[in-house]
Amino acid sequence: MVSRKSSLDRIENFCYNAINPKYDIPPIYFQLNNMILAKPKADLSDIEKAKKIAKWLRNHIKGGPGLGKSSNKALRKMIRGEGGVCSDMSQVYNNFCVINDLKVKEWGLKIITDNHTILGGHSFNEVYSKEFKKWVIIDVSKSIFFYHTNSKIPLSVFDLIQLKKENKEIHYFEFNKKVTVDKQYIEDLYLIPNSFPFLITNYCNKTYDYFLDKLSFLPESIVHGLIYLTGKSYTFEFPTKEYKVVSPVTEPIRTKSHENYPVNAI
Repeated sequence: MVSRKSSLDRIENFCYNAINPKYDIPPIYFQLNNMILAKPKADLSDIEKAKKIAKWLRNHIKGGPGLGKSSNKALRKMIRGEGGVCSDMSQVYNNFCVINDLKVKEWGLKIITDNHTILGGHSFNEVYSKEFKKWVIIDVSKSIFFYHTNSKIPLSVFDLIQLKKENKEIHYFEFNKKVTVDKQYIEDLYLIPNSFPFLITNYCNKTYDYFLDKLSFLPESIVHGLIYLTGKSYTFEFPTKEYKVVSPVTEPIRTKSHENYPVNAI
């Protein structure tokens, strides 16, 4: 993979769907989608669809070791309870969004810390809401949205960055009653000053599926290296300097939200 700094406009205008059309998504996603969205999709808003997909995945995937398999094999193993970390969850979520006409992005967090529990970072998504006319953070593995104070409009990644820079209140809302959120863990992932988001671009699902299945006799790390050598690997794009989070003099105010109203400090 390649890392680079990118402009706000470039990051804002990118979406996973642009390089991953519906016809490139494996059939198992369409089969399971009939179970996830049983009612007509037209009856649901973008946020409702995004949330419904996220809840179903989280409630049917217990998680485990990282997989690094093709999107077909990864989803099957995850459903069978054979593994799956936050990045696996984000990647399969991308494909469900594509087949449900939801624009989606995949993000990662680079965290500079001595805390070994978060040193590996974290993966999450953004979906585009036509109702709100903006991108919205959705953390599938943690089942949360983010908000500012009592606003009913969820935050985007750039909203989150800006609020951290301005030392403003940031709240989160748990949308899945079956998932217990560790408030300290959420703070450590998203709200510490040295947590930096990056967008994952140039991830062609069809390309990775082809190589991961064709070269399944090799370790996944070797396969990813070979894809990199072909020039077809994904890229980590960090927002340019003017959007970089700067460590504030005082820590940001951190508040947990439930039903969009703050109930206790993190």
